[in-house]
Formats: sequence, C-alpha cells, structure tokens
Amino acid sequence: MRRSRVLGATALALAIGLGGPAAVPAAAGPTAAADDLTIAPPPHRDPAQVTVRAGGTGLTFTGPGPGTRWRSLQDGRETTVDWCPSGPSGPSGVVFHGDSMACGVGADYVSADNTGPLTIRDLGSGKSETLTAPAGRAWMKAFSPTQVLAAEVDKAGWLTLHLIGRENEPRKDVTVTSPDRFGTSGFRVKAFDTKGALVSYLNGNGGETVALLDFATAALRPVPLPTGVTDTAHTKFGLGSQWIAMKNSGTVTLRSRADGTVTRTLTVPSSIDESVQPVGDWLVAQVDAGLTAVPVTGGTARVLLPRTGSAPILPGTDGAAFMVGGTDSGNWGVHRIAPGPDGAPVVKKAVDLPANPADRVGLALAQGRLAVGQQDPATSVQGYTASVSGPPTVTQTPAWTCDATVNTELCGLQDAPGARSAATGDGRFVSLSSVDTANCSACGIAVNVIDAGAGGTVRQVPLASGMKLRPGHIESVSGRYVLFVATENSASRLLVADIDAGRILDVKASSPSTLWGAVLWQPEGDKGVVAGTDLRTGQVTRRVDLGTGCKPYELMATADWFYSTCSFDGDGAAAFHTPSKKRIPLPFTPERHHVRLGDGYVVHQGGGGLEVYNLRSGAPVREHKIEQYVTGHGIDWTVDRFGGRLAYTDPKETVHLLGVSGKASPLAVIDQDTAATVDFKTAKSWSSRWWLSKPVSSWKLTVRNKTSGISTVVRSGGEARGLITPAWDGKNQSGAYLYTGDYEWTLTARPADGQTPELRTSGSVKVTGIPSRVVRPPAR
Repeated sequence: MRRSRVLGATALALAIGLGGPAAVPAAAGPTAAADDLTIAPPPHRDPAQVTVRAGGTGLTFTGPGPGTRWRSLQDGRETTVDWCPSGPSGPSGVVFHGDSMACGVGADYVSADNTGPLTIRDLGSGKSETLTAPAGRAWMKAFSPTQVLAAEVDKAGWLTLHLIGRENEPRKDVTVTSPDRFGTSGFRVKAFDTKGALVSYLNGNGGETVALLDFATAALRPVPLPTGVTDTAHTKFGLGSQWIAMKNSGTVTLRSRADGTVTRTLTVPSSIDESVQPVGDWLVAQVDAGLTAVPVTGGTARVLLPRTGSAPILPGTDGAAFMVGGTDSGNWGVHRIAPGPDGAPVVKKAVDLPANPADRVGLALAQGRLAVGQQDPATSVQGYTASVSGPPTVTQTPAWTCDATVNTELCGLQDAPGARSAATGDGRFVSLSSVDTANCSACGIAVNVIDAGAGGTVRQVPLASGMKLRPGHIESVSGRYVLFVATENSASRLLVADIDAGRILDVKASSPSTLWGAVLWQPEGDKGVVAGTDLRTGQVTRRVDLGTGCKPYELMATADWFYSTCSFDGDGAAAFHTPSKKRIPLPFTPERHHVRLGDGYVVHQGGGGLEVYNLRSGAPVREHKIEQYVTGHGIDWTVDRFGGRLAYTDPKETVHLLGVSGKASPLAVIDQDTAATVDFKTAKSWSSRWWLSKPVSSWKLTVRNKTSGISTVVRSGGEARGLITPAWDGKNQSGAYLYTGDYEWTLTARPADGQTPELRTSGSVKVTGIPSRVVRPPAR
C-alpha cells in the first residue's frame, strides 16, 4: 500500500455556520496554522496476509505491503525482488528455493514454455546466472546450488530426466537413471530441496508411482505410497532431510530418506488445509489447532504455534521449516522451526509482522462527531469525537459501538448506498431500509438512527406514507430532515421526510435538491436561480441567483455557500458566497458525485486523490493535496458540513481529520421548533429546540416577563453540537416557579471556534398553568 502525502499550507477551522465574514483579498491566502488529527486503526481479528515463498539464510515473502521482498535472517537487510520478465509467450514462470529465484519455468509439467533461457538469481548477493537449455530439453521446477532438473521426450513419448550443471558444476548434462519407463502424462515435481526431488508419474498398473531423485547419484528410487493409496490426488507430501512424509486423511506414512524400507506411521487430526513436514526426527503438522509436532516414533504431540496462516509449511534449505503464525493479529510473524539440542523442534520468530489493521469501510462526520464503518471481519460502526475548541484533539478509542452482528440494518455504513449512514448534524447518523407495512411486504421505508449524543443507541423510525416505496439512497440530510431517492412502481422519486415526525412531507422535490437546516434548495427555472422552501411551512422564503446562467445539474448548500455545476460532465463548476454575492469558478471539471462542499471550501476527488480548495479568500486556493487512491465519498472520505474538517482514510486504515484555514461563517440557527404556548398543568416542560450551524462552547436561555420587564436566566449549558434542547420546566435556575403571562425568550450562544460573534435569537411564549400560589408580578 502507498503511504499518502498531504501537501500545501494547511490550517485549522473547526466549525461552519451561517452568515459570512467579509471576503479578504485572494493574495492573502491561509491565515491559520495547520493540523492533521489521526485515529489509528485497531488490529484486525484476522492477521496480516503474507506469502512466504522460500527460506534459506533469508526469507522471500510477499505482503503485507507492496511487492515481494527478500530479508536476511542474519543482519535484517531487505531488498525488493524484481519479478521475472515476460517472455514471447507471456509472463515467465518462477520457482523460489532457499535464497534463489529461477525465472523461465512456465509450467510444472513438460512444456514448450520451459525450453527458453533459465535465469537463477541469488537474492542475497544479487548475483545471477543464465542457462540455455540443451536441444530437446525442457526445464522442470527443481534445482540445487549446482544442478537444474530438465526433461527430454523421445519420439515414442517416453520421458528421460537430466541434471543440467550450473556454472560451478563441471558435469553439464547427467542422465538420470530410473527403474521405470514413464511418459510425460502425469509427471510432476512434488517437492525438492538441495539434495533431491520427489516426483510422481503414471505407472503401467493404472496408478501413480512416487520416486526420490538423488541429485548426487542422478538416480530415481521408488517410494511406496501409503497402504491402499494408488494415486497422489489426495495425498500431502513433505520432504525432510531425513524423512519423506505422505499424509492421506488422518494417517501420515513416513519413509526413511536413507533407507526406504524403514517406515513409520502416525495419526494426526485431519482437515482440508493441513500440511506436514518432517523436521529432524519429528513430524510437524499444520492442523486446525495450530502447528503441532510429534516424534516420528510416536508420542505426545506438542503445540508449536496456537494459530497458523492458510499457506502450507515451507521447507528450508538446511532441514528447517518455516510457518506463518502466532497467537493473534498483534503477535504474528514468520517462524523458523529447526531441531533443538535434544532433537525436538524449536520455534523462533524469524520475521515479526505488523498488526493487520481493521478495514475502515465508511465515514460520516458532522459537528466533530465521526462514525467509522469497520470490518474486522465482523461489521460495526465506531463513534469518535473531535474537539471543537481549544487544542485540536480526537478520541483514540470509540465513544460508542454499533455492532452489525446484533442489528445489521441499524448499524449501517455498509457497501450498499442506501444502507450507508449520513450525518444529520444534531448527533444522529441515519440510513434507510425496507420494512413491511400493514398492506404489503417490504413496501415501506424506515429511517435507521444511530444517536451519538445518546451513547450510540439505535432505533428504527418507519415513515408514514400511502405509497408503496423501496428505498434508494440518501441525497442530503440536515437535522430532522432527510432528502432521499425511492422507487415507486419502478419510477424514481425524490422525497423529503421528517425523522422526528416519522412521515414523508407533502413537498415536491426535484433533482437536484439539497438540504440546509429547515430549507430545501432546488432550481427555479434554467438561469441559475435556486429557491429555498421552508419545510415547516411549505413556502418559498428565499431565492438566490448563483450567477451561472444555467440550471444546476448538481447542487449543494452549506452555511453561506453553494456549489453547482451546469452539466453531467461537470461544466461550469463553481462556488457561490451568498453574503458577498460572489461566484467563484473552480479550476477543475469534476465527475458527478466527486465534489463535496464544506463551509468555505470544496473537496474534489480526482484521478490522483483528493484536492481541497479553500474559498474563504474569495478565490480558490488549493490548500491540501492528498495523493492516494480513494474510492468515493462516504466510503473513504467525507466532509463535516457543520464543523469545518474533512476526513479520509489512508492506505494503512488510519483516519485523518484535516482542517482548513481562515474564518468560517457566523453561527446561526438553521432550524427551530419552539411552541408558542405552554401549560405547565399538563406539560412537564416547554417544547423548544434549536438546530445550529456549528458547535457552541456555551449557551443560555433567558425569559423576560413582558408585564414586569423582569429577565431571568432559566437554563444554561456548556458545549453543544448542532442542537440545544433546554427543556424549561417553568422555574428559574434556583427551582422557583416564574409567573404566568407573556414572555420573550432569548437564546444566546457562543461559537466554539471563537471566530465569529455570539448568536442571539428571540421569540415569544405564553405561559399558563403555574401553581396558584405563585403571585403575578405587578406591571412596571
């Protein structure tokens, strides 16, 4: 995997809102310092995938990370292994053994692909030699430090084996003697080491013969298969320095390499992926319980490793063996198994492998609250929290977890777009799913809610509707409203739902549309004008001319900013700053769904990764360039529309939270739900909620009696992210009831970023139902 690089002058802007700062000259550029918060991934339950290809004085292995490497077991130096070059008929075949790599053996049977030059490289020293196959010879997949196995086929189809001498071997072509005649069909090299090779071929009795080729004597000696076995299809082989192991089902037959008449039989647990390898006078077996060893003479098995990788045991060049394994992902490596002083196998970790990180499969972020979809391999959603004031920090352990094994639908952020969670900005993460209704099966839609503000609690909200609908994907969310695509009778529809009310609103939405607070923005005409419909009243309350002269093809709104394009191809991509009425053309032509709008910046997903353009100076300034492969928004990158940061996952599964410089838009109320009257005889508290454009560090609610003019602070609080719900019970903060009458309420809030003025918003409420013992105050 490639390490990502973040380039450019970077800086922090923690929050976003409504109401804009005066534009500064474009030449001014960034004004704040940079920050990059990171969340390291937890270890995956499954260890890192690594393929060990050969072992000698060093190890040749592939993964984790890019390419194949050779690492010395003596001094730890590591080199990259260049793969075999392609030949005229395609990629050249490769065989690894010890510290060597042979290029030019394309098949494990006699083939014309094996008749070209054979290059053997010493991966430790870097030296190489190239051999030319003698006429009529084809290379086979076995070689030693001095010889290479080759095969010759005569006109009758009979096969003769040859040992071709390497540079340091004076015998350049030695014919192998064999007690049997055999053809090319069924001939295979089962295993080999520096002293010989174990081969198989079809015999004249309708079965197979296994034979040991001794490189020193150039002679084949048949090795009887286990009793009752006639072919090698279901037999596992292991070639050790002293024994040949053949495993069939749960029985292992061991035959002495020096004296074929000496035989031992052992029983080991049977599984599909097991392998066996003699190490000295012990049999090492890969079984379900891990890696075990038992003396060839029988006895109690020893557990060498409690868990192993899926690849078979790999024989070394000196009678040792290598195996990937350990206890868990955090304690995993390549182990060397060799005889100890008493002959019993001793395990030593040869290469320590880094912990395999959990896969991050989804991101959603709002008001500094981050939801991360994770697979390890179980699917879950993990919640993290970034600071919104003071020194930039982010939690390193989840504040909450939603486990998909408990509830698949509610714990979203999955691969399906409709099931991928979106951040509402008031502490909730929502997704869609199909539900049954009273009239039909799976023809209704429910909103799945994860509430980060309530510790990650989950619930499902069915949406009341007279329609038969199937969910598509979420287009936009803000607070209590969600804009989504659904299918009705095979026709696509764009709908708006009120999550809190549990119903689909009677509002006509057209594509493209977007939500910001309680306002649904969509095109009006084809000249670049967009209209904002207040979802609480259904009335158009605002119109903005984006200055594009075209009907938007894509449309986004955040705080004081809009983003739009003019065509499917991304023509006319531009941002618009509402207070200054300035259109800012963007220096790229994006693909559809490859741009997201933040408060005064845009993130563009291009061919080389992500580009972050800061717009707060009045011109597009590329502030960050993240050079890595990215999949898409909501999967491995996202934007906090309410808090300033963007988030992305790098190739090593670390999540980054990156800020932008300059001032965000002023803090604003983007939606509110305040009752005009409250009767404390029947109500425990006054129903009041305010949705805010960015986090606040503190707030207070003051009520002023319109008759007496007396003002009282009735509620106050500290940090709030996106939503303030005071729940006033008719009393002051000392617990005494106020009086009945008409009141003016005022909510005051300080932005957590400290960049913009505090917010003050007011309204009226009529209070009744106060206990009779409370005397009405006199008028002033």
